[in-house]
Amino acid sequence: MVAIKVIAVSVVLILMTTAAMAQDRAPAAPGTIRISLDSDQHPVAGRVVGQVRNDLPFRVTDVSLEVEGVDAERRTVGRTFAWAFGDVAPGGEASFAFEAMPEALSYRISVVSYDIVSGR
Repeated sequence: MVAIKVIAVSVVLILMTTAAMAQDRAPAAPGTIRISLDSDQHPVAGRVVGQVRNDLPFRVTDVSLEVEGVDAERRTVGRTFAWAFGDVAPGGEASFAFEAMPEALSYRISVVSYDIVSGR
């Protein structure tokens, strides 16, 4: 049953554009950091893998993500946090991973914060 739900996660991809918070905690322009879940998930491993794409004009690090698992009725069934791995150059991508939530059929993921490392 869990394998079926995890497979369902790989079918239901939520792409979410977020208004992220920068070092000075002022809201960034919408669409500056994009999040996607990989279509090829690993149900046996029990984790969900995704990508963070940096459309900002500067390198960022410590990208913190809030992950909300939702069921078929769009009710929250779990919540966790994840981090993008390493620095993310302008126009670049970084991976992130989190443990699959057993009752979740899909996930809502948003950027909580990030730190600016440098300009282009």
